[in-house]
Amino acid sequence: MKGQRKLLLLLPAFLLLLTGCGQKTLPDLSQMGKLQVISREDGSGTKAEFENLVNTDASGTKEIAASTEDMIQQVEAAKDAIGYVAYSALQESAQIKVLAIDGSLPTQQTIEERKYPLTREYYVAYPDTLSAVANDFLYYVRTKGQELVGKYCVPVQKSETFLSDQSKGTLVIHGSSSMAPMMQELAADYEKQNPNAKIEIEVSDSTQGINDVLQNRCDLAMSSRSLKAYEKELLQTQVFGRDAIAVIVNTENPLEELSKKNIQKIYDKKYESWQDLNKR
Repeated sequence: MKGQRKLLLLLPAFLLLLTGCGQKTLPDLSQMGKLQVISREDGSGTKAEFENLVNTDASGTKEIAASTEDMIQQVEAAKDAIGYVAYSALQESAQIKVLAIDGSLPTQQTIEERKYPLTREYYVAYPDTLSAVANDFLYYVRTKGQELVGKYCVPVQKSETFLSDQSKGTLVIHGSSSMAPMMQELAADYEKQNPNAKIEIEVSDSTQGINDVLQNRCDLAMSSRSLKAYEKELLQTQVFGRDAIAVIVNTENPLEELSKKNIQKIYDKKYESWQDLNKR
C-alpha cells in the first residue's frame, strides 16, 4: 500500500496496541457539537458499498461530497464532521484521522484477510463480446498488472509474466473515480507492453460507467461497488483488487474507534449530536 498513508494511521494503531483489543469506552464527547454527517453523491460506488456494508439508509446525511477530494476537504474543515473514503485514495493529512471499526483498522493485512468490516472489491464490467485489445488488457491486469494493483490496494492474485499479443485498437474505459488513479497507471504500463494499443479513460462514477458500457459508450466499466442483479445478467465482471472504505473524522474529534452499529445509527439519524454516543 502507499507509504504516505502510514503516518495517517500511526496514532490510532498505537492506541489500539495499548488497549489490546480496541477501545471499549468512548471518550467524553460533551464538547463536540451536532453531527455533521457527510455522504457521497448518488451514483458513487463508494456510497453504494458503504450503505450496503453498514446497512444504513443514510437518512442522517447533512452534506454531500461530490468526490473523494471533496469529502476529505469537508472533514478537514469541520471538527464535528464524519465521512468515508476509499482507503486506497487516502492521502496524508494533518486534519483527518481514520477510525478503527469494531477494533480493526484498515490495513493490507486486515483487508486481505477480510477482518476489517468495510472491505470491498474493485470490478471491471464488460459485455460478453470483447475486442482483441480488451481481452489482451484484461489478461495483462490478471498477470503482470497485479504488481501495480498492489500499489493502490490488495491484489487478488500473484503477479505473473505477461506477453502481449500486440492487438491493435483503442480501448475506452469509463467509471469509478476511486479506481481511476490505479487504472490510469495500469493503462500507461500496458501501452508500453503493447504500443499498438491506445487506452482512453473517462472518470465519472461506478453507476455511470456501468450504464455507459450497457449502452455501448465504452468497452469496460470501472466499478467500486458490486453489480446489481440485472447488471450481472447483462455483464461479465473481473475483480481487479480488494480495498476498504475508511471512516474519517477531524483530528479534533477525540474518538479513535466506533462500532459498526454506532456508525449505522449515526447515518440512520438515530443520533443528533456526538454526545448522544455517550448515552448508548
